[in-house]
Amino acid sequence: MKKKESFKSSIRVAEYHNNSDIRIKNISMPKIGENEILIKMQACGICGTDVMEWYRKKSAPKVLGHEMSGLIADVGKNIEKYKVNDRVFVSHHVPCFDCFYCDSDKHSACDSLHTGNFYPGGFSEFIRVPEDNVNYGTFILPDDMGFDEATMIEPMACAVAGQKSMQMDHDQFLVILGSGISGLCHIQLAKNKNIKILATDISENRMNQALEYGADYSFHADELCVEKVKELNGGRLADKVIVCTGSSSAVEDAFKYIDKKGEILFFAVPEGNIEIPSTMLWRNEISLHFSYGASTNDIAETIELSIDQKIDLQKMISHQISLSDISYGFKLVERAEDSIKVVVKPDELIEE
Repeated sequence: MKKKESFKSSIRVAEYHNNSDIRIKNISMPKIGENEILIKMQACGICGTDVMEWYRKKSAPKVLGHEMSGLIADVGKNIEKYKVNDRVFVSHHVPCFDCFYCDSDKHSACDSLHTGNFYPGGFSEFIRVPEDNVNYGTFILPDDMGFDEATMIEPMACAVAGQKSMQMDHDQFLVILGSGISGLCHIQLAKNKNIKILATDISENRMNQALEYGADYSFHADELCVEKVKELNGGRLADKVIVCTGSSSAVEDAFKYIDKKGEILFFAVPEGNIEIPSTMLWRNEISLHFSYGASTNDIAETIELSIDQKIDLQKMISHQISLSDISYGFKLVERAEDSIKVVVKPDELIEE
């Protein structure tokens, strides 16, 4: 017989209005249906997209947070797969597995993946997980994986999905533009494929982090040039380029550094539209890829990579912030100085 927690009537959430206006509010405790579960949040990462005001403000006010792990606090009467106190990671978006795109193994194009989500959001003391997310997006954590570490599953899974879109082969030369958390995820994955990696950033700290995470070379974005790329790659430009920053200058650099028949992955994009040098791309047969998010299959693969110690998720946790101090956490991510992954936790779990 599972023991259920006595629940309070209201919970605390962080309601986003803009990067400088995040309000701690009390709302009613979510009520779950017979095919749903209730999660007591233990950790939720702040994503780089959470601080992209041009992207987030249009849906504000809203409780954000999609990199969430926690304990199952309650289960609906029809739930058999999970039980109270199970340690889980829950994917915010899941495909339906019953449409043209899912049948074609194009899960990130599924309408359900773009609309379904848990309520009210990860930056909340408790979260209601809808039926589809229970069925397709809830993962029991490995015994040796902590809740903080689990917040890195989703961002790493997005990198896994992005690299699947390209032909990443051994002995290729890869340029990664931007060495924030996305760039570091791509570095870890590419290193497993014996790929030579050159990373850039405008922060000396992040340039050093790129080397620490496995890049072979690291340059200030303003100091790298076409000649240097050719010098380091036997006279050729890069086989692959991955753009991991929303800087418009990085977009221009991607087109400069890519070799003939090469591939560019836009893992991040600037706010405005991208101007594409179509004649050059046509003449040199350059392929462009865009990657929006991860499917549940990518999440399962990421967990296996962690179990096999092919990636290090815990190493990427740089800051722990209480829910009450989430505004400070957003500032850390927005400034992009010494933070990698900033994790929000319930107030009682932050050590004084």
